[in-house]
Amino acid sequence: MLWTLIPTSIIAALLLARIGYAEVTRQGSSRNSYSNAIETQNASGRSAAFAKLMHDAGQTCSRTSKSLFRGDIGTNAAWALRCEDSGDWLVLIASNGATRIASCGPLNKAGAPCWTQL
Repeated sequence: MLWTLIPTSIIAALLLARIGYAEVTRQGSSRNSYSNAIETQNASGRSAAFAKLMHDAGQTCSRTSKSLFRGDIGTNAAWALRCEDSGDWLVLIASNGATRIASCGPLNKAGAPCWTQL
């Protein structure tokens, strides 16, 4: 029995150490690496990244004047954005990098305000 307990304990200790290291070295607030890559940029870089996401989704957003990481919904990262030329948006970034957007106006009317933490 001891011959199985020692290797199992060593493996468990190594796994816990790797998990701990990954948590310590993780940058950003999300479990989503795409969101963290945006979050860790400076304000100008974040604005450019969000403008590209909005453009790729078929919307106009030349520059963001405000952004808020709202939190994670499962593996999706939720952001609120204020585009200077098109208003407020909710952006969901999936763990594979796919993006979904929604205008904040209808969400606010439905009782789901964009500018609150989850």
